[in-house]
Amino acid sequence: KFANHQLDHAVEGVVGATMSSTGFVTFLDLTSVTTAASAPLTSKPQTLDVGVAPEPRDIIWQNAHISLRSQHRRENSANIFLVVVGFLWIFPLAAIQAFAKAEYIAQIPGMEWILTAGGGSVSQFVNGYLPVVALLCLIMILPVIFEVLARSYERRKTLSDVQDSMLGRYFYFQVLNLYISVTAGSLWKSLGEILDHPTSLLSLLGKSLPFMVGYFVALLVTKILAGLPMVFLRIGALSKMLLRRMISSPATLTQRELDEMYRPENVQYGWEFPSQLLVIMIVFTYAVICPVIVPFGMLYFGFSLIVYKKQILYVYQPVYESGGAMFPGALQKTLFGLTCGQLTFIGYLFTQGNFIQAVFLMPLPVATLWGMGYFNQHYAKPSKRLSLERAREYDRVSEWLAANKNSSSRRDVETSLDTIDTPRGLSEVEYGIEGRRAQFDKNSYRQPVLTQRPLKPKNYRRGQADAEAERVRSRLRELQDYDLMDDGGVGSNRMQRDGSAQQSTPCIPEESAPHGEVTQL
Repeated sequence: KFANHQLDHAVEGVVGATMSSTGFVTFLDLTSVTTAASAPLTSKPQTLDVGVAPEPRDIIWQNAHISLRSQHRRENSANIFLVVVGFLWIFPLAAIQAFAKAEYIAQIPGMEWILTAGGGSVSQFVNGYLPVVALLCLIMILPVIFEVLARSYERRKTLSDVQDSMLGRYFYFQVLNLYISVTAGSLWKSLGEILDHPTSLLSLLGKSLPFMVGYFVALLVTKILAGLPMVFLRIGALSKMLLRRMISSPATLTQRELDEMYRPENVQYGWEFPSQLLVIMIVFTYAVICPVIVPFGMLYFGFSLIVYKKQILYVYQPVYESGGAMFPGALQKTLFGLTCGQLTFIGYLFTQGNFIQAVFLMPLPVATLWGMGYFNQHYAKPSKRLSLERAREYDRVSEWLAANKNSSSRRDVETSLDTIDTPRGLSEVEYGIEGRRAQFDKNSYRQPVLTQRPLKPKNYRRGQADAEAERVRSRLRELQDYDLMDDGGVGSNRMQRDGSAQQSTPCIPEESAPHGEVTQL
């Protein structure tokens, strides 16, 4: 009855007159959540998009009121813009390959010495590393552009969706970086011969392809010696801290401002995943054509394991939980990179006249594409929501634990649950519908601006006496307002830790009134 009432109320509010483009319907059992999230709730097409709600900390509340149709229009226009930028991206990459050399730097007045310094060793060093550094500096601006597009223009509604968008777009630009660099570098090296013999374009391109491995070895060495230390140092956070110290003295900053300066960071998946995938694609592309690149790829991933393991264990602190939603996409893109490497090697064999070997290798990319489809169908799609069978199983266990509050068998079940990665404090949780109702927090899916309490005044410095702050706290206690205020500590949040206590399903209508938001709890 409770589920039926909530569903009727939600569908009526969306299909009829509504002032919201996003709403949340809260249930007290997993079976109702799974049923509501899986079943079509209305016969009108593109009216109601239903799914399991994201975690409250994952929601970007400033974008929650944007209608789905408006978001799709903005996403399509952004994709068109990025496709045009992708075509134009050829020119700066080709310019880097052509002009990032000591010979062109020497043409700058006062830079003639670069050709003769060190007996020519400086010139060789510049020719080897300047194109790599220029490329890395160029692609560093891409994630910033993608994040601004996803968050401020497309107005995506969750942080995980923003990071997933960045992951996909950054990855495809990395594919462009790789293959445009290969093609532009190979063409530039053989440009004279191609102009003399245009019909031999493919054969000359195939012959010059292995020579580009030196460029990518330099790229991997630069990422090992400079990229990973920058990740280890958290150069972005370090730069912000130094800039803040340069602009204002720490003595003039409040304790909250200092806490904000040193607050933990979340893993930026949209930045980190594509960087790893670029190295994977480089190794896949050249592993057979020129195996000398394999040891450098091994060194990179070996040091990456050390750096990122330390960062994840001791530095990064999750801001939200998305249940590993980006892992299937990262796996699919890895297999896509393998397919690109296989096709590149087959094309290389054709340019060398090895047609029989190329024909025999053609099933490889087909098999990889089939594997991508298989993983997506059998693992990625089912992982997006809980099955009705498993939801009912969890509800039966919860109902049994609620009915056997003091039995020894209940303690045995709780002990066994604690051994399989059960959240801390589960044995203290009350089970069943009534237990979940008692634990329900009505503010979980309300906008923070509507529920956030005033902050308690802090001492000017932690651990030091502050007479002014104590005087304010005493006055607030006299007014009986102090206990209603929030500590506002770093990492504090208002979400409920027990995932079984409440489950919500967002109902996102396609068309809605331009103002307001309805949250049904």
